[in-house]
Amino acid sequence: MSTTFTADELNDVLPALNRFALSLTRNEDAAHDLVQDSVERALMKSEYYEPGTNFRSWMFTLCKRLFLNQVRKQKSRGVNVEISDAPQQKIAADAPQDVILECSEMLDCFDKLPKRDRVVLSLIVIEGMKYEEAAKRLRVPVGTVRSRLSRARSRLKEMTAEWAAYRKEPLGDANSAAQIA
Repeated sequence: MSTTFTADELNDVLPALNRFALSLTRNEDAAHDLVQDSVERALMKSEYYEPGTNFRSWMFTLCKRLFLNQVRKQKSRGVNVEISDAPQQKIAADAPQDVILECSEMLDCFDKLPKRDRVVLSLIVIEGMKYEEAAKRLRVPVGTVRSRLSRARSRLKEMTAEWAAYRKEPLGDANSAAQIA
């Protein structure tokens, strides 16, 4: 493996790269790890560096991209925490069948919503779009998006409340049997 940059160039950029990594991670240990990963990546991908270009800029770009990749991984996988450090309420979980049932009920309620309500809820709540972005995509004013979202949330809340009330009714109760019929 032949590098297109020198060890002196790399050593010259390390203090600034370390400060940059610290500004990204806001944690000294994580910053050192990020710098180490950046140097490793630079050595592995050295053939992509063009001599005569700004080496410092290339290293900062590598560092930033590695950091963003780490953030994306943490979002999808979550943050690793020692079991002894985790809060007890986060460790205990509901029975899986309860969670599955609730998700199934929520999806059933969501499917029963009118299409325009499902679309606006999907854009804002699921995809995380801003009101302005959703309005642009739907080609309607922002106020229309807000009112549709409000109505959709209200309808979904009513539907899920009905499901919850139905689930909590005791079996064999004469009143509940009359209400269902």
